[in-house]
Amino acid sequence: MTTVKPGRGRRWAGPTTERRSKHGLSKKKRQSSRTNLVQKRSSNHTGIGNQNSSTSHRTSVFVGENFTVSYSQWFIFNKLVKDTCACGVICTTLQTLREAKHMRLSMDAVRLLSVPNAGGSSVISEVLSYELLHTCFGATLLKTEMEVSYFPRGGSITDYVCGLAGVKIGVSVTRAMKYQGNYTQNDACYLLKKKLSGIVQSSRNTLEKWNKQILHVWTRSREDADHVKQAFDTMDSATRSNTLVLVTIATDCDAIFANK
Repeated sequence: MTTVKPGRGRRWAGPTTERRSKHGLSKKKRQSSRTNLVQKRSSNHTGIGNQNSSTSHRTSVFVGENFTVSYSQWFIFNKLVKDTCACGVICTTLQTLREAKHMRLSMDAVRLLSVPNAGGSSVISEVLSYELLHTCFGATLLKTEMEVSYFPRGGSITDYVCGLAGVKIGVSVTRAMKYQGNYTQNDACYLLKKKLSGIVQSSRNTLEKWNKQILHVWTRSREDADHVKQAFDTMDSATRSNTLVLVTIATDCDAIFANK
């Protein structure tokens, strides 16, 4: 993986970007842009708790040099990030444009890749988690896993802390995967129960003053993503807390699911 200067390949997939494109940029600026955002109407969108919004029908597509990401419910995502009381599930789809080892990463993603962690075996999934939040939603890295302080120590910890939409967010990354057999609803329930409970604990013990946490779940297929969303619905309110679950379907990126 190589480094790209901060800010290159970053765009907000929100109403501001859409309005600018409607009023028009100069032809030169449009041609020189390294990324494009395509807003289109779509009847396919993911549910989120009991919240309904007409904006959930609008699908945003981020096109960068490393990958494309499609997602609906940008407004709901933005609202959930800022709302310290609400929880929910947002689904995105990532398609790689180059192998992970050849991706041109932001400097903060390279920092995540190079600094020591707590001994996990999913560094690539954490690095690409940040790169997705950074390039699509404008996240900035504040602290890596080992830079976050807790008291008492010895419990669950979060993978990184970032600034997002003007607030401080803790992010925990996991993979909905199974080495043998098909991934099932029971597997998803076990995973979410464990990870969401860990998030509640780390939020209670952290000395950081973050607003809430995102649980970023990578899946290999839409079916596995559906299992995760359905599993979230079975969790009690204490386990859900105010966690935003971001599910990303990555069907063509084996590096995310490699045990390294």
